[in-house]
Amino acid sequence: MTTGGTIPRRTLSDPPAWTRALPFLVAVVAAVALVVVRPTLGDLQAAIAREEAARSGVGLGYWFGWYGGVSPGSYSLIVPALSALVGSLALLAIATLVIALLAHPIAHLRPGATSAALSARPTMTTWAIVVAAILNMMSGRVAFSVGAAIALAAVLAYGHGRSLLAAVLLVVAGLASPLAPAFVGLAAVAFLLGPDRRSRDLWSLLVGAGLGVLVPFALFGAPGAQGFPWTTLFWVVLIGVGSGIALTATPHRYIAPIAIAVAVVVFAIPNGVGSNLSRFFCLVLPCLVLFFSRRSLVIVLVALVPAVSYAGFVAVADQVAVADSGDSESDYAPLRLALLQRPGLINHRVELIDAGTHAGSHELGSLVKLARGWENQSDARFNPIFYAEGALTPLSYRQWLTENAVSWVAVSDKPLRQAEKEAALVRRGLPYLSETWRGDGWTLYRVANAASVVPAPLRLITETPSEMVVDVPDTGTHPIQIRPNRYLVARSVEDPTRTACLASTSDEWVTIRASEPGRYTLQGALSVRGVLAELSPSCTS
Repeated sequence: MTTGGTIPRRTLSDPPAWTRALPFLVAVVAAVALVVVRPTLGDLQAAIAREEAARSGVGLGYWFGWYGGVSPGSYSLIVPALSALVGSLALLAIATLVIALLAHPIAHLRPGATSAALSARPTMTTWAIVVAAILNMMSGRVAFSVGAAIALAAVLAYGHGRSLLAAVLLVVAGLASPLAPAFVGLAAVAFLLGPDRRSRDLWSLLVGAGLGVLVPFALFGAPGAQGFPWTTLFWVVLIGVGSGIALTATPHRYIAPIAIAVAVVVFAIPNGVGSNLSRFFCLVLPCLVLFFSRRSLVIVLVALVPAVSYAGFVAVADQVAVADSGDSESDYAPLRLALLQRPGLINHRVELIDAGTHAGSHELGSLVKLARGWENQSDARFNPIFYAEGALTPLSYRQWLTENAVSWVAVSDKPLRQAEKEAALVRRGLPYLSETWRGDGWTLYRVANAASVVPAPLRLITETPSEMVVDVPDTGTHPIQIRPNRYLVARSVEDPTRTACLASTSDEWVTIRASEPGRYTLQGALSVRGVLAELSPSCTS
């Protein structure tokens, strides 16, 4: 065995040098194909919407365009800004290529940093990492791709004995996607049960992974619950069992059982991770198995069948959704024009019962305020009537439209599967909805006596995706149909040092109370106060 980080000479079992470039070249071909074809991948649409919001001046604190107001930072602290520079699709391709570049050196880590860094099958591990990156790219997960690229750089630094750099990179990875450092930590925690339990390097890695998760949580809090179906749990457990069979040495054999236990807890307790944990099982765990397992190749390949099957199914399903929907910019152009011709839209929202890939989240979201959007956690938190069994009725829907200040409901002829019940309810005919326009795959309904986002006696002066300017006529307390947020502030236009009190109501909307009448600008502003306290000082004075 070599020591001191010396790389052994190439042996007859090593692959020829020219084959080392093949995985990266495959990733290049896949990335170029994605950029050329530009498919309307579901998750990519959410990233593009946030990219457009960032280009409109929306920072991390508050965005008025979705769900009555959300914090873009709860999705990612750095990806919207990066996407605004190069575009979400290009960023997705770049992150995938970075992962492909890192795959070979990670799979060929040698002794010198830790005795655990000995790959059993470096070539297959390289291919596994690259294929996982491509599958993730095919699903359009921009934030996770960026986070994974940075997290893999952290793993490479750790493998070369630079544990402090690894920890810092994991924190940065968390700013892109908290899932990335969480997955590194989930794999690394098993080593606490092995001989390296007292290793300062291992503890540095775990601390970095923990901070990568905790920093975004401290800044933006916990999101709403992400769904975790029984079917997903079944596949997760099946993949974990297969991986557990392949990993037999200590401490590697603890990785799969720990991951399964975490999956059961995440399934049982609603949280913001939910089914996203399945990415660890279908994308990360196979790479760990190929890296660590010393069992026969036949056993390893059989053990990985569930992971390969599930990962392939998810990627193919995303492509089928694109093919079935046919969503494109031109598909939304007639609806966009019809909406922009409706009067008074500035002080109301649109409920979009969207088509297949949720492309309307950015095709319309940059022009009008959407009552919902494309963020499962926020949707589950703020709109439970669409999730609880039997909760969606004509009466509850009317109340929901009023609370969300919806004046128009746009229904696709081929709605999202999860929106079919709502679409069916609207199409059956409701006394408070009247059809006003139909064409090119869409039907537009007007809501009778629609409530306003900014009701009288307040007056909405101007609005952009990043701010709202209102006239406050007195010192009373008035409701505004926007969501409370720790970074949302209302500053006087005449005296920016003066703020109005923005308080949260029991049903998670906002009231405003000004010490002096005047014009106030509502916007998101990151601050230490926002991290430490929910209420502005003007609410406690």
